[in-house]
Amino acid sequence: PPPPPPPPPPKPPPKEEVVLTEEDYKAMYTESAKKAGYGAAAMLGVGLVSPTAAFSNMFTTFALSGVIGYQVVWGVAHSLHSPLMAVTNAVSGMTAVGGMYTMGGGLVPSTLSETLGFTATAISAVNITGGFLVTKKMLDMFKRPTDPPEFYELYAYPTAGFIGGFGLINLGFPQAASIAATASALGCIGGIAGLASQSTARMGLVSGMSGVSIGIAATIGSLSWPASTYVQLAAALGGGGFAGYEIAKRVDPTSLPQTVAAFHSLVGLAAVFSAAADYLEHAAHSPEMLDGVRLTSIALASVIGGVTTTGSVIAFGKLNGNLSSAPLQLEQRDQINMAAGAGTVAMMGLLMTMGHSHPAAGMVALAGMGVLSGGLGLHMTASIGGADMPVVITVLNSYSGWALCAEGFMLDKPILTTVGALIGSPRALPTPIIFV
Repeated sequence: PPPPPPPPPPKPPPKEEVVLTEEDYKAMYTESAKKAGYGAAAMLGVGLVSPTAAFSNMFTTFALSGVIGYQVVWGVAHSLHSPLMAVTNAVSGMTAVGGMYTMGGGLVPSTLSETLGFTATAISAVNITGGFLVTKKMLDMFKRPTDPPEFYELYAYPTAGFIGGFGLINLGFPQAASIAATASALGCIGGIAGLASQSTARMGLVSGMSGVSIGIAATIGSLSWPASTYVQLAAALGGGGFAGYEIAKRVDPTSLPQTVAAFHSLVGLAAVFSAAADYLEHAAHSPEMLDGVRLTSIALASVIGGVTTTGSVIAFGKLNGNLSSAPLQLEQRDQINMAAGAGTVAMMGLLMTMGHSHPAAGMVALAGMGVLSGGLGLHMTASIGGADMPVVITVLNSYSGWALCAEGFMLDKPILTTVGALIGSPRALPTPIIFV
């Protein structure tokens, strides 16, 4: 007869219940109170260094939007973190707004700054349409044959009605653009909040699409261009949007995560181009407007955008199989990162101290920041294994939000700061819990 089966392994002893004492509870409250104190001190510090009322108002927008975004992400289901990343990536295509404010020249750009603005707008449009289509493909993977019919296309009517109404009242009511920007921000908030559950995820996608569409319309309504420049804008938005649609349409379900990473790189590049275009334009025509806030914002947008661009390209390559998934292990890699970081900070300092009075020094600083931050993003991402790329993409998604915030401060446009904070502040949250 066969031998009897081995006896089952012994059960582990039950874990002893930890009983917290009064001192333990006091220590937890003390730690929490310390964090509240640090936050209060930071707020007072901002009040001390705030240079203008406009900066204070923008900081208020930034802080409130960050808190809203952080709280909204808490409700997102774990299974929907990938669609959440895709929809926030699409919303971060609002970098098109920064590009639009630096465009000009008529039918075609006539200066380097206008060319950069056109390019930033076009590649942002690639990200918007492609990102939303990728999100839809991700959500379609959760559909079941027994699900009831859906008619989300009907929401296009109120969105189109709002945009059309805005176009009419904007002719005689100058505050209409500000209200439209608020509606855009609300739509983007709804886009993130809708991902809280499967039942509302598609409504979230529709809300995000409406928010971005209204934001683009509000920006167009605030511009005063000759008719020929609007033709150039149509080419940038239309051409970029068509390219994004065609790219996303050809992506199979197994390639959706790396496609999001590829689109991230476009957001970072658009931020770099918009920042450079804004600096070139003001250095040539209105250097008095290159104050500390604007120069700092230009520097931050350039650096964060540079890291996002190259880091996203490497993440795409590792996920797509174009690059080895093994981590790059150069000797003294920590020293390389520290040297690149120190050099980047030095270039930022050069721009902020000399950029307003010495355009040549400002250009050197911009180029240095671009090369060093790009190299830093490339090396840090390449040094991480392919299995951890989904978490890396989440972090880079957060960076794209911060770059958008910097553009908001740079251009004094609350819509960019609002959307950037919504994306940037909460996207650090899913990083430790995305695979829990």
